[in-house]
Amino acid sequence: MHADRSERTHARRAEFDQFVAKLPDATAHVWYEEPEGAEHPGDRTGLVDLGTVDIPDGTTVYLCGPLPFLRAVRAQLLNRGVPADAIRYEVFGPDMWLAQ
Repeated sequence: MHADRSERTHARRAEFDQFVAKLPDATAHVWYEEPEGAEHPGDRTGLVDLGTVDIPDGTTVYLCGPLPFLRAVRAQLLNRGVPADAIRYEVFGPDMWLAQ
């Protein structure tokens, strides 16, 4: 899964698609807040919505992104029954300490 503002800002999209193609039974789920066209069928518009994504039992999830994104996706995962200890994350983005 990947979420981004647009395809233009999606770093390494071609490489992402190549990696997914190499994984047996893998499916890519991509969301763009500001889609620029329909170049990749199946891409979704808006913020990540895990309501239609299959999350098998025993899944360990690795999230990377800014805090608002991590909070939103983590809440969806918890609501879908993914245990908190199966959700790993790495924060990136602006220094949150600057505001203090």
